[in-house]
Amino acid sequence: MSELPRARKPDRQSPIRRASPTRKSASGPGDRVASARDVAIYFREDCRTLHDSLQLEMVVAQYCLRIRDVLTTAGVPVGDVVGVGVVAELEGHGDPLSHAILRGVAHLGLGETAARSAEAVARLTGRAIGLPQQFGGVGKSRAVGAWRTSADLDDEFALFAEFEHPYGARHTIALFVEPRCGGAVKHIGLLGAMNELDSDEPFHPNALETMEISAAGALIREVLEGSYGPRAAASDDYRVLIASARARPMVLSTPS
Repeated sequence: MSELPRARKPDRQSPIRRASPTRKSASGPGDRVASARDVAIYFREDCRTLHDSLQLEMVVAQYCLRIRDVLTTAGVPVGDVVGVGVVAELEGHGDPLSHAILRGVAHLGLGETAARSAEAVARLTGRAIGLPQQFGGVGKSRAVGAWRTSADLDDEFALFAEFEHPYGARHTIALFVEPRCGGAVKHIGLLGAMNELDSDEPFHPNALETMEISAAGALIREVLEGSYGPRAAASDDYRVLIASARARPMVLSTPS
């Protein structure tokens, strides 16, 4: 099972890797200040050439984490300030690409940035701004199956949940959980479809215990919150944000 490649170009420099670009800071040479406009420009450029909703969500999740962790040169957290500014810049573009990005931020983001993004999405929808066809499924994935390796809660276990978007290939969230502290996530993976595995592999669905989707969603949410806090707020892994967002509607799913 190979992990899906990151959609971002690895050689691209993020404008918010450290609170950066535009003018020299009064705190000393070499320190720079990032503007929300700069971040929005990079955000749009990193999403412009993507091919499907999952790729866009992967990029959005990485930006959400970087925006959340922005500090001033004095070390003061300003993530929400930058995030709200980025949302306003994207809404100002008022085009389908920005609409898709804002839907992703509303779905995967944290705090005030996510709330403001949801409001911006509602306004763009009211203005009849559509979405690019390839990003029509952003925030609309649904679970199609869930499996685990063991029903014994005293043992380490692996948990898999497969999802599909209205457009695009299926993908799977894989969690490897140890019993410490009531269940802690040891590893997390974002994989392809489960049926891509050979039938004799240990994690093929035929070798696993099938779970009801709602029960799997509740278990995913429980172990993620136990490991990273509510809505995975303490994680620095974009896959955790995606898994947390995927688990919420699973809990409300009708038992299959």
